[in-house]
This record gives sequence, C-alpha cells and structure tokens, in this order.
Amino acid sequence: MAYFRNSRSAQFFIFASRIAFAITVFFIPFRWRVLLLPRPIFPLYADYTDFLLFASDISMLAMFVFWAFSIALDLRKLKTGPVLILLFLTGLTLAGWVSVLGSEDPLLSQYHAIHFTALLLFFLYIVNEIESAVWVLVPAGLQILFQSFIAIAQSISQTSLGLQKMGELVLDPDRSGVSVVLGDGFRFLRGYGLSDHPNILGGCLAFGLVLMLAVILYGKRREPILASIIFLVSFLALALTFSRSAWISFFVAGSFMVGVEALSHRWDSVKRAAILGALSLLVAAPFIQNNLSVFSSRVNSGDVSKDEPMKERAYLMGAGNFIFVEHSAIGVGLGASPLAMEKHFPDFPLDYQPPHYALLASAMETGVLGGAFYFLLLFMPLLMFIKNWKDYSSQPLIMGASALLLAVTVVGLFDYYTWLYSAGRMWQWLAWGLWSSAISSQRMA
Repeated sequence: MAYFRNSRSAQFFIFASRIAFAITVFFIPFRWRVLLLPRPIFPLYADYTDFLLFASDISMLAMFVFWAFSIALDLRKLKTGPVLILLFLTGLTLAGWVSVLGSEDPLLSQYHAIHFTALLLFFLYIVNEIESAVWVLVPAGLQILFQSFIAIAQSISQTSLGLQKMGELVLDPDRSGVSVVLGDGFRFLRGYGLSDHPNILGGCLAFGLVLMLAVILYGKRREPILASIIFLVSFLALALTFSRSAWISFFVAGSFMVGVEALSHRWDSVKRAAILGALSLLVAAPFIQNNLSVFSSRVNSGDVSKDEPMKERAYLMGAGNFIFVEHSAIGVGLGASPLAMEKHFPDFPLDYQPPHYALLASAMETGVLGGAFYFLLLFMPLLMFIKNWKDYSSQPLIMGASALLLAVTVVGLFDYYTWLYSAGRMWQWLAWGLWSSAISSQRMA
C-alpha cells in the first residue's frame, strides 16, 4: 500500500515537472528577470556583468524540484541519451568550471558555470521525461504566437505597448540604443516582442517556426491546420524583426526538411510546404510593400564594405581571435569575453561584446578544449544524420529535432546569443535534448 501511494505521488510530481517544463519553454524569449546582484562595470552593458534570474530560469528550477521529488518517491535508473552527446556536454560544462581559474572575472564565470550545470540537468530531464513531442510543440507554438502578436503590434505602432511590467523595453525609434532599420530618411523600429533584442526574438521565432513546419509536414488530422495558423502569424513577425541571421536560419532548416521530403518522394509533404510558402508570402507581401525601402536596406546588396553591421562583426571576430590565441589554454572565463575585450582593447571603436560567432566565443571563453567540445556538439549530430539519412529521414521526431539543431547552429554562425544569453542557451540545450531523445527512441523501436 505504501509503495502504491509513493507511486501515485511520484506520478503527480512527474506531471508537475512536465507542466513546469512547458512553462519554461513558453518563457524562453522573455527578458523579464530578477536582478540578483547588480555589478556595474562601465562601459560594459549591464546584462554582461549583472547576476540575473530570468522567468525561464525560475520555472526550470521548479521543474528540477518536482523531478527530484518524483525520483525520491520512485527510484529509477536515469537514461543518458547518446553517450557521446552526454560526454561532450559534460566536458563542455567542466571546461566552463575550469575557465574560472583564469577568468577575467572569476565570480561572473562561476555564475555562468552554475547555469551551464543547470542546463546539463535540463538536457537529462528532456531525455528522461519528455516522451511525447506535445510537451514541446504546444508551449513552443504558444510562445511564438504570443511574442508575434506583440512584435507585430510594436512594428505597426512604431512604439512599445506599455507592457513594461511583463519585461517590455521602452521602445522609441528616435531613442539612442533602440534597434532600428534605416529607411528613406526615417528610422523603422524592429519587432522586439518581450525579448531583449530583435535578433534574439528573431531566433526564437525561427526555431519555433521550424517546429511548426515539422508539425505541418508530419502531423496528422487537424495538427497541420493549427500549426499553419501559428506559422503564418509568426512568419510575419519574423520578417518584422529584420534579423538576417534568423531569416537565414529558418530558410536553411526549412529547406533541409522539405529537401529531404522531396528526396524521399513524399510529395504530399512537399505540396503542403509549397502551399504554406505561397500563403506566407501572401501574408507578408502587404507589409513588405508598404515598407519596401526598409526591407531593401536590410537585405545586403552584396557589398560588405558598405554594410556597417557586417564590418562590426568582422572587427569583433578579429579581436576575438587575438584574445583566443593569447588565452587558448583555458580561456578568459565563461561569460567574461566582453570584459576581456575591454581589458585588451581600451580604445575599442565599438560597444564591448563577444564576437558574433558562437564557436569562437566558446573557444575564447573556455579555451581550446571547451571550443572543441562545443564544435563536436554542433556538428556531430549533423554528420550522424548524413551517415544515416535513409533511416533518420523516415522518423518525424528525428527530422524535426535535426532541423531545429541545424537552425540553432546556423544562428550561431552569425551571432553569439546561443552561447551567452539565457534565451539562446535554452534553445540550444533544448535542441540537443530533443535530438538525443529522438535518437534514443529510434534505437529502442
């Protein structure tokens, strides 16, 4: 009788942990946070040095508590997922802790190392407890739909919506520091949603759109219709973030899924994708036409020498490479790359920030070993897919997870938030967890 009660209690806590997981996924883009410890270091951006606890972190902590209670009440062997992925993730986490020893800011690196440890547990939770894709797809769909409505409204009104209590920034296109796109004599406000930056929102929307596209291609009954509604709204919001890295990310991942369907002669899925593409262009066309000069200025003409953001990225990569060579053993410390930039380059012509290349940022902060682990985590799953594509291409879960991982990897080629920021990290570790869970399920089938 006692065992029966414990088992029922364990099931309750498992369910509670899954609800907390779903809430965590929904909260990923939110910039709402608790300031644990202000640590201003002029002229660095405060979020680089302050200790912050985001909404997604709080719900993730609740998830861990519920999961721990469920295990205590019903002891069971935990799954690891693919051994190499767990090994590389553990190695990356340890490299983060080792980087504390040579960090430009040891306390800050310890704070980030704790977050990396929590993300490793987050990965293990996904592998062990998220047995149905519904627990990811529903909150991810709600996440991008909610953020999309806000981003679209911000773009139309060209101002913030008064949602500061929910974490919205005060947005004015004429205000310094607000991200805009220059049109013909005017500044056009990019869509922020409730995120920290349009690039971060763009990435979250692109990743969510990849999952919605997977439902549209592989779903049954009414699932593709519901996913299509979310997709069309979120596609417009993605366009209005003007995030080129997010645009490219979604295009690459979407082309990957549709291309595999075409190679496998699953023409029904290809037809769905073609109809969806036509509808997406139809929805976005009026906004593009009304703001053609803005969209034209954002699309690179091909002359990088005249593209200021691209020139800034090139400069940051050069500076990051220099620092990496100087500190290649154990890095400048997890999360401490902006501070390292400030110490090495006192007359920096840009705002101090990590290089806009996640792999370089990882090697710069955790040394050559941490960078190697990160590289393997990004590219080994893709190589495994190429090797086993005939088997994997017929598995919807593997296809969706592989496309998501590809999308996150592509963003990391152009930006650093998948390495440094909480929202980017959550999507990155979520992608690794979903891919590992899908591979484990396929092997057990």
